[in-house]
Amino acid sequence: MEVSVLVSHAESAVEEKAAPVRCFSPREERILLALAEAAIPEGRFLEGGGPGTLERVYRLLDGAGESRVAGMRTLLWTAEMAPVPTHGRTLSSLDRERREAFLSRWERSRSHALRSLLRVLLVPLKAAHFDEPRMLAHVGCKSGQEAPRASEPARWKRQMLHGREMSEDLRLECEVVVIGTGAGGAAAAYELARRGRAVLLLEEGEYFDRKDFDGRAATAYKKMYRDEGVSVALGNVGIPLWTGRAVGGSTIINSGTCYRAPERTLRYWRERHGLHQLSSETLAPYYERVEAMLEVAEAEARYLGGIARVIGRGAGRLGLSHGPLRRNAPGCDGQGVCCFGCPTGAKRSTDRSFIPRALEHGAQLVTGAPVVSIDVVAGRARGVRAKLASGHELRVDAQAVVVAGGALMTPILLKRSGLCGQSGYLGKNLSIHPASKVLAVFDETIDMTQGIPQGYFIDSLAEEGILFEGASVPLDVASLGVPWVGKRFTELMEQYRNVALFGFMLQDHSRGEVREGPKGSPLVVYNLSKKDAMRMRKGFELVCEVFLAAGAKRVLPFIAGLDEVRSARDLEALRSRRLLPGDFEVTAFHPLGTARMGVDPRRSVIGPDHEAHDVERLFVCDGSVMPSSLGVNPQMTIMALALRAAEIIDERLS
Repeated sequence: MEVSVLVSHAESAVEEKAAPVRCFSPREERILLALAEAAIPEGRFLEGGGPGTLERVYRLLDGAGESRVAGMRTLLWTAEMAPVPTHGRTLSSLDRERREAFLSRWERSRSHALRSLLRVLLVPLKAAHFDEPRMLAHVGCKSGQEAPRASEPARWKRQMLHGREMSEDLRLECEVVVIGTGAGGAAAAYELARRGRAVLLLEEGEYFDRKDFDGRAATAYKKMYRDEGVSVALGNVGIPLWTGRAVGGSTIINSGTCYRAPERTLRYWRERHGLHQLSSETLAPYYERVEAMLEVAEAEARYLGGIARVIGRGAGRLGLSHGPLRRNAPGCDGQGVCCFGCPTGAKRSTDRSFIPRALEHGAQLVTGAPVVSIDVVAGRARGVRAKLASGHELRVDAQAVVVAGGALMTPILLKRSGLCGQSGYLGKNLSIHPASKVLAVFDETIDMTQGIPQGYFIDSLAEEGILFEGASVPLDVASLGVPWVGKRFTELMEQYRNVALFGFMLQDHSRGEVREGPKGSPLVVYNLSKKDAMRMRKGFELVCEVFLAAGAKRVLPFIAGLDEVRSARDLEALRSRRLLPGDFEVTAFHPLGTARMGVDPRRSVIGPDHEAHDVERLFVCDGSVMPSSLGVNPQMTIMALALRAAEIIDERLS
């Protein structure tokens, strides 16, 4: 069956790009230049912060919303006035040496709030400064990537309607409307379309083809990341939280890692939440179908890169379990830009796998269509209302509604629609897999621009809920992960070719909450517990030990008051040091659990069949259904559960 919709195939006109708007006053430009000069001084061969940085900041902010520019303006003035109480002068009026010394004291403060403020202030400066191909050339690394191979337009693309091109309001009809095209929405839509259902997919972001991927982080953040990559979970640790906003959802910006859910996690779900239908055995057929669709296989050794080499060496010397990760990227050529859109199409994100297959089976897709509310009549979901990117309204009449906006946006939509609130858990129970990393400097060449960004693992502590995975990043992104300023920052960036990075994530016990923030963006509150902070320290200890065993000459965990580990004595100091949650540099990529599944309507939002407890024909198929932290990268489990849910939905509609 097909959705009753007429699809426009008109190509949008290509407009000549205007020069970026200069959004700061001359005084604010002087403040920014003063900051850039002191934070990023000139090195032996890397240029320092200066007028070029200012121009690149304008390029970075081009097209950004007024709130982001206003926020940066506030931060600039905060920095300008910060030295007045101690120096009697503003930052820009200090000479360069005093400016650098002031910023260095700020950076080394034991106050998490002060360090976080400086980090937020310097992120756009560092990102902009190093977002230049010649910077990589300066450190002897590759920049850019191979041009995408030319191909004939696929027939399934005729099934897409672009909301930004619509010149009038629309009203469409289908059997099932699916909100979101990430891991859950795409898999559910595919299975329903394959079974002959009339499926309409709605995506608030846009569709991007390989020609849209230039391998640069700044471009990807603007196009494909929610809130342009500046979402932060607020609490006792400010935690950047990365999610996607495009056809493909977060699968288009992830590293392609593929794990099945650990049996220990599924057992907990059965015992704690009554989900006796979920076990490794019962989910195996769905995982197998997902793995076949994504062509999951072990990463090829020739593309694992220098990080896998040194991690394998160190882990082997310590007797740890380690090896190549399983990924969804057949034909990967190791260009190292998975998180910014795969330029060759090797990574089987849902825009390259489930979505095309769903459209081939007759489903339709509308992009630029953020859903405003869900229509419910007599206790049953009957459709949705969306605001198209063109400003026009879209109304969809449907026999069933599948919400798959992810753990951040799904609870916001459900709350805005006045649904699923009876248990009190909607938007709560948020887990995020808090993660961190350690950098190490070697005498040998690593070159993080070559090879799979996340291709290697250590799983010796997996049963304790600590999983170690490689995470190589380009120069501009690496600069954001180094909280230093001044000469030692530039010196480290000049050693980029010899720098390795390895990370880890926790199966967290901590929990947070998602609320609707300004302009509909998610407002995330999350506090890292003392128990998780202790496990995070254990993660740092092991990575430091592995790097030392591999022969690193410097190991940098960037823990407050303990920036560097060079010896067993330093490791012992790390083990014995009293650490607080705010002493760590933390980030996160896997929000889960905000519409959790369970048999008890008093303690969960949806049932084991993915249907809302209090609304018929309203289903949730994304990471928000996870009753607890998963402990591994979640995309495969979200997809497997979505396939299972689609079978149930199909039966209900029969």
